[in-house]
Amino acid sequence: MQVLVSAIIPVYNNVKTLRRCVDSVLAQTYPNLEVILVDNGSGDSSDEVCDEFAEKDPRVRVLHEKKEGVSATRNQGVRIAKGDYITFIDSDDHITPDYIEKLVAAIADDDCILAMCNSYEVKGDVVTERVFSKSGKISVRSYMHDFFYCRAEGGTCWGKLYRAEYIAKLFREYNYCEDAFFNFDYLMGCDGYVTVIPDRLYYYVRRKNSITGLKKPSDLMDVLGVCEGIRNICNEKFPKLIHASDAFLLNNAFFVYLNSSVDTGSEGDELRQKALSFIRKYRGRVLFDPKATFKTKLACLISYVSMKLLSFIYGRIQ
Repeated sequence: MQVLVSAIIPVYNNVKTLRRCVDSVLAQTYPNLEVILVDNGSGDSSDEVCDEFAEKDPRVRVLHEKKEGVSATRNQGVRIAKGDYITFIDSDDHITPDYIEKLVAAIADDDCILAMCNSYEVKGDVVTERVFSKSGKISVRSYMHDFFYCRAEGGTCWGKLYRAEYIAKLFREYNYCEDAFFNFDYLMGCDGYVTVIPDRLYYYVRRKNSITGLKKPSDLMDVLGVCEGIRNICNEKFPKLIHASDAFLLNNAFFVYLNSSVDTGSEGDELRQKALSFIRKYRGRVLFDPKATFKTKLACLISYVSMKLLSFIYGRIQ
């Protein structure tokens, strides 16, 4: 008998894309699945659309919750999920008909604890290919090294299939970058390997007003909080990852600093100062880390000369 897969979809004011998303899940070639729609206090008619799906298809379950953020919303879905495997799908996005079938086949080996696919990125009418990581099997430790050094994708929970029994920690209460901490907690809690299949099975849709398109000071502060938290855990529990986690924190400190230039208020100033403190603290050790990328090392060198110059170069290549 096929194992049950739970597809958890957080919903918040996504009435324009919700039907396409859920239809793509219900059209899967893999039949044994449940679809959990967690309405996060939507103010449009998304809640009604969720109920319509539940009335028409017994595989759909709906939770109506007050607005608490995406982490709390996903956690509610995990708590009630009955599946042996869990996948997360954002309600802006959609998947190919064989998404679940291929990921289930990839994770079938007992030693595989995470299966992931490649994806497409959709911006308006433009569709581009995204490559998450080199295809094949990779140990958890090697995968985390690649992720921290920007050689593999680990900052999202979509496009992946998790073993429910290994989810020991839920999403932490961040509004931005929370997926990276979830993946870190999940992977570092068990041994085994990650399987990456080359197929592009997930359509990641970028909206101008989506959470991933926003760079508010509070969101960017979350980025620093997540990366510092991961780095501190590595320092305490996983010393073999400490150099890689230094690079991860530094890369994101650069990201935060360079994306906060438009925030001229006190929040923006505080954010830049915190990011700059991390840059000054870690750039020396990352600069001489043989595993750090050329791009990261170049940013380190330029930062010694002038942060204004680094901001100018960054602005020119965006």
